Amino acid sequence: MTLALISFTILLSYVSVIFLEFIFLKYKLFIDIPNDRNIHIKPIPSAGGISIFFSFFIYLYLLSFFFEEELEFFTIFFIILLPIMIIGLIDDLKQTKVTIRLFFQLFSASLLIYYFQISQNSNLNFEISQTNLLITLVSILLSMWLMNLYNFMDGIDAYAASESVFVFSSASFIAYLNEPSGQMHIILIGFAAACFGFLLRNWFPAKIFMGDTGSVSIGCCVAFFIFYSASESVISIYTWLILLSVFISDSTYTLFVRVVTQKNLLKPHLTHGFHILAKKSGSQKEITKYMILVNLFWVLPLALISNSFNDFHILVTIVAYLPLLLYLIKIGAGLENIQRR
Repeated sequence: MTLALISFTILLSYVSVIFLEFIFLKYKLFIDIPNDRNIHIKPIPSAGGISIFFSFFIYLYLLSFFFEEELEFFTIFFIILLPIMIIGLIDDLKQTKVTIRLFFQLFSASLLIYYFQISQNSNLNFEISQTNLLITLVSILLSMWLMNLYNFMDGIDAYAASESVFVFSSASFIAYLNEPSGQMHIILIGFAAACFGFLLRNWFPAKIFMGDTGSVSIGCCVAFFIFYSASESVISIYTWLILLSVFISDSTYTLFVRVVTQKNLLKPHLTHGFHILAKKSGSQKEITKYMILVNLFWVLPLALISNSFNDFHILVTIVAYLPLLLYLIKIGAGLENIQRR
């Protein structure tokens, strides 16, 4: 039954994204017009991320109906995600101010951290202390960064969607290893299935983009499930950070370089590592394939090692990130063309 539900979710996501393509093209809605800061060269429908979340919500409903699973997380998940989806949808339709987007992200991130780090610890006499306040602040900033980095990394065909399928399917496998009788792995594989259905239409050459509706919302989901699985002691935050290492290293290092070189952080650019590699190779598809290979043969084994040897979380995380960061330094990520010569 689980396999049938996963297959249905992939099909539903695939069919719904085709429907969105038809509607958006027919009524000229959410069309991404290329400019000098885009890699694609012709108008492409955006906001395809709607199909991911539509199919995932149907998956959760069917999961609770057929399996009689008590999805206690669903209400707070929906409340946290809804503002991000709304502002993403508006931004895909007509670009909004950065301050407005950050306000919505701050609201959702604060609610997320309040729920998992404060309200659930009320019975344990959660104390307002310097340490707890610092942890809370860092957690909120991490959640907001995950929302934005997914948006930053959604720059070439199938890149962000492929990462989502990898991260959530891998997290599902790890959750199954740690708690085979629990529901966490079933929930996570459902989201991977919803992303895979979208990926089939987003693969090069992309017929539709996920847009901010998809990318920022997926980042929000990643943050949610990081803290949700950690609160249930199913998956360590370090293991999640390793699974996300390709995206986190590229986006964070690129931002750091642009801060140091005093670039306008609000201005779109093509200086992320994957941008540079796609331009050098002349193929978006090849870079996405390389990312998948790195994830499968470097990132996933280290995530499994981190999951098995809890005493070495930090060391394994450093090992995962170090070669990625060294390679970003080598190719000049974050630097403009003239600075890399």
